[in-house]
Amino acid sequence: MYPPPVPLLLTPRFDPKIWGGRRLATLLGKKLPTPDPYGESLESEQDSAVLNGPMSGRPLADLLQHYPDWLLGPRGVAATQPFDEFPLLAKFIDATDVLSVQVHPNDEEALPLGKRGKTEAWYIIHAEPGATLITGLKPGISRAELAEAIQNVSLDQLVVHQHVTSGDTLLIPAGTTHAIGPGILLYEIQQASDVTYRMYDWGRVDAAGVARELHVNQSLEVVKPDLRADRVAPLQVAEGRTILAACRYFALEEWEIPEHQLTVDFDQQCFRLVSVIEGSAVASWQNDQIDLPVGQTVLIPAAMQTLELTGPARLLVSYVPELEQDVLRPLLLAGHQPEDIHRLAGMLGHIQSA
Repeated sequence: MYPPPVPLLLTPRFDPKIWGGRRLATLLGKKLPTPDPYGESLESEQDSAVLNGPMSGRPLADLLQHYPDWLLGPRGVAATQPFDEFPLLAKFIDATDVLSVQVHPNDEEALPLGKRGKTEAWYIIHAEPGATLITGLKPGISRAELAEAIQNVSLDQLVVHQHVTSGDTLLIPAGTTHAIGPGILLYEIQQASDVTYRMYDWGRVDAAGVARELHVNQSLEVVKPDLRADRVAPLQVAEGRTILAACRYFALEEWEIPEHQLTVDFDQQCFRLVSVIEGSAVASWQNDQIDLPVGQTVLIPAAMQTLELTGPARLLVSYVPELEQDVLRPLLLAGHQPEDIHRLAGMLGHIQSA
């Protein structure tokens, strides 16, 4: 017997980082456990515990084991394979200094490690004037040139710096050289994988004079020098609902929730990860409701058919899509041109034609 569907408030995990800050608290209302600089709030990892309802205290991994269809839906269950893990990881990242330059393997390259690859998308919540991301290598850079620049601590001369502002969305395919610059608070949705190769760390050392571990050889094996993370032009699919980015691993949408109650119907094919990035909302169903303050992430189980949302609030919503059904057809029906849809959802070659 499956339990009645209930939106699941998730407990984040906070990670202190040398490059982190306090904007998770000041801009997102997070209750950080210590005065240290925090870089990440992991919202939907395997150990994220449920805060409310009959599932309270149980981690996602436990619910996945006992209620996979109820929690994930058929499309979400399929996305757990071959590792039987929750397929998407949502994060908030606060950078007050530049992060290390990184690269992630794709699915094929990560499989021998017993892991997924890692394609991700970034939504810029806050960017200070002049803030930049590293979004790839300059054209024509070879692996040999890349290796030499890493050895000579001169990689900054080979990378592309892209200015960003609040509201920008970027899709970062596996194999892309990338880094987050200072002055940025962002939301990240990614394949649930912890395989990160630190290519370059700007020659930094800790208080004891010890440099962080680099993974130069692994980075050079999986990097695709011609890949770049591009800014994606969002497309509105309905009033208050905009598709920000899409690939075969995830779709990312922005929902504007009005002050009056809004009914949201779900197809029960996949879960939804919902994070509040502005304002606050109330989620209501049957005779119950929960508050969703800024910074809170809630998992809508696939078994849930209808939810009432009241704002005003701005939400980011992530899920595993069926690209033609969830992205291509709705955008065509909304009047968007095929070439615009390709720029949004065809970057990874998963939509070949409209």
